[in-house]
Amino acid sequence: MTRKAKKELKSIIHELSAKGYKRSIDWKGYEVYEPVYKGTLYIGGPLVILVNGDDAWLAQDDEGDEYIHYRRLKIEEEKAAGQG
Repeated sequence: MTRKAKKELKSIIHELSAKGYKRSIDWKGYEVYEPVYKGTLYIGGPLVILVNGDDAWLAQDDEGDEYIHYRRLKIEEEKAAGQG
């Protein structure tokens, strides 16, 4: 991640009042990060931050939903591969 993208990512995390972020599974050529909160947070749709080159942005609701579905399938595939 470039310095510019990291600065944008930290700005988004600050705007979301999150305590930090964690790296998640890459998706469609993007680095993906998820905000981390101290406690349980009920906010609506999934929040994911996409990073590409110098740019970082909060995914739109439909992208967030699509990503969460992709991540769930990827995790299930990895679990199944580990059992075989």
